[in-house]
Amino acid sequence: MLPKDWKTLRLSDIAKISSGGTPSRDTPSYWNGDIPWVRTTEVQNCHIHPEDIQEHISQHGLENSSAKIVAANSILLAMIGQGKTRGQVALLRLNAATNQNCAAITLNKDQCPDFYFQQLLSKYQSIRDLSNSAGQSNLSGALVKSIEVIAPPLHEQTKIAKILSTWDKAITTTERLLANSQQQKQALTWQLLTGKNRFAGFSDTWGKQKLSEISTRIQEKTDGEAHPILTISSLSGFVTQEERYSRYMAGESVNNYILLSRGEFAYNKGNSKTYQYGCIFKLDTFDTGLVPHVYVCFKLNQGFDPEYYAQLFAADYLKDQLAGLVNTGVRNNGLLNIKPSAFLDTTVPVPPLAEQQKIAQVLSTADAEISNLQAQLAKLKLEKKALMQQLLTGQRRVRLDDELEEEPQIRRVG
Repeated sequence: MLPKDWKTLRLSDIAKISSGGTPSRDTPSYWNGDIPWVRTTEVQNCHIHPEDIQEHISQHGLENSSAKIVAANSILLAMIGQGKTRGQVALLRLNAATNQNCAAITLNKDQCPDFYFQQLLSKYQSIRDLSNSAGQSNLSGALVKSIEVIAPPLHEQTKIAKILSTWDKAITTTERLLANSQQQKQALTWQLLTGKNRFAGFSDTWGKQKLSEISTRIQEKTDGEAHPILTISSLSGFVTQEERYSRYMAGESVNNYILLSRGEFAYNKGNSKTYQYGCIFKLDTFDTGLVPHVYVCFKLNQGFDPEYYAQLFAADYLKDQLAGLVNTGVRNNGLLNIKPSAFLDTTVPVPPLAEQQKIAQVLSTADAEISNLQAQLAKLKLEKKALMQQLLTGQRRVRLDDELEEEPQIRRVG
C-alpha cells in the first residue's frame, strides 16, 4: 500500500507527451545547423548533455519537418529500437529536437523530472512488456501516456531523486575507473607480451616457436570418474554445460569428451564477436573437467609459464595467423574449419622463463584491479536497485530535514 499522500497516476495526468521528426536527408540545408537533434540510439538510460549530441539541424529543417523543440529536463523514451533500445530513457539537459521514434515527456511544473527519470528506469521491463501485450513490438504515444507512475508530494520526489543521484554518481565514477583500468591493461598487454617494453634486468633475445614445439597435445578421453562437463564461453572461459545452456547436453557423447586438468588449455574453434577465429582458455576454475572432443587441447612443456601464455591467448595474439588458416568459413556445426595440426603450427613469442613470469605477474595484478572494480560496480548497482524498490514505492520514507545518512563509497583499488 502507498503512503496516504502518494498517488498512482498515468503519465498523461502529469506530463505532456509528444514525439519529434526527421528533416529530409535529401535537403542539405535542413542539416548542420545549431539546433541539437537527438536520435533514439542516444537514449540509453542516461542524462543527455550538449557534448553528447551527434547531429544538429537548422531552423529551416525544423520549420519544414515534424521535428520540434523539446524543453530541457524533459524525459525521452525510446519507442522503437533493436536489442535493448526500446523502453530506455534519457533525461534531456538542454533544449533539443528529437526524431519521431522518441517520446518526449515534459512534466508539469509541480513534478520533479529527476524523480520520474529514476522511476521510468526502474520500469524498463514492464514498459517493454506493455508494447508486447498490445500486440505490437513498438511503443506508441498512446501507450506511453498510459504508463502508470507513483506520484509522491514534490518535496519527497526531490529528496528521493537526490538520494538516487548520489548512487548514480558513484556508479558513473566506478564505470570510468573500470574503463580506464581496462584501457591501461590493454595497452600494457601488447607492450609487454610483444617485447616492445621490457623490464629492467631482462635483455636476452626473444625467440618464436610453434605451439607444437612448446606444448603437448591432449587427446585422452574420460577416465570414467565423475568430472564436471565443461564448455568454453568466449566471455567467461570455462563454464559448466548446465550454466551455459541451462541443461545437460552431452548425453552419450560424453564418453568421447577430453579430460583436462587444472592449468591445461583448450581451443574452441567456434567464432564469436569477442574472438572471431576462436578462443583459447586455461582451465583454472576447476581441478578437472571434460570438454568436447572438437576442442584442441594441450598442455605447456616445462620451461613455459601457463600464466604468460594465458594472457597472450586472451589478448587474441593468434588472430591474424588463425584468419589465414580459414579457407571455407564456418561449418554446419558452427566451428571454423581449422585443422588441429594447423592450429598447433601457429607461432608464439618465447621470452626467457623468468621474464614470462614477471610479465604474467604484472598483468595478473592489472586483472585483479579490474575484477575488484567490476565487483564494486555490481555491488553499487545492486544497492541502488534495492534502494529504488524501497524509495520509489514508499516502503522506505526519506527524512526531509536531514542530509543523506549513508553514501556509497568509491575508492581506487590496486
